[in-house]
Amino acid sequence: MKQILLLAFLFAVSFSLSAQIKKGTFMAEGGINLSGNWNYDSKPFTEGFGISFGTSDYYSKDRLYGGDKFWSSSQTINYSLSPRLGYSLFRNFVVGADFKYRKNTFIYSSDSKDQYRVELYGIFARKYFGSKKITPFIESGLGFGLSKMSTPEISSGGARWVQIERRNEFYYSGAVGVTYSIIPKFKINLMVKGQHSEERPINTENYSTSHTKTMNFDSALVLSFSYFLHRKIKE
Repeated sequence: MKQILLLAFLFAVSFSLSAQIKKGTFMAEGGINLSGNWNYDSKPFTEGFGISFGTSDYYSKDRLYGGDKFWSSSQTINYSLSPRLGYSLFRNFVVGADFKYRKNTFIYSSDSKDQYRVELYGIFARKYFGSKKITPFIESGLGFGLSKMSTPEISSGGARWVQIERRNEFYYSGAVGVTYSIIPKFKINLMVKGQHSEERPINTENYSTSHTKTMNFDSALVLSFSYFLHRKIKE
């Protein structure tokens, strides 16, 4: 009985311990996108480290004999990474920079291949509210970068060529989340993040397109891990 009471006491005390982020603290963070977002519909949205691959088979209706008829198949290989570094300007207030990279590859049974790649460079600011083991926070960020999409095509005369389109990317984002401090130097974060993205074609190869701006809004549930390196500094 005494052991149970002691464990309960230690558990309660752990939640009352200070988990504040001191001024002058460095942060390194990486995450996982729990919502996927691998499709072209959300192509500017790149968040967290991840990799996925698989195959798909496509069937069409056989009008002559009925039933389903195999049409084509495809393989997908997708990965992304988005490390970030931060610095605590004030107590429980972190600013920093992040880099986001994502590549999607679709390989079809016809030996054609579609590829999409994006590189983004951004800044962010995060404010923690409180200094408990479990602490809520809010975050905002913005950034810019470039994307490239290539698709093989066949002309009316049978010639093969590759359609390449490059775009300027700009985004701003916001997030609401909660952090759990395992130890003062290591925290686990769970956040809901939304991002507004704008794309504008800058140049193309073998392809003509209107230079109109397109806009997207995407959201995701992100699980991230933060490591803090403290250094002594007078406040």
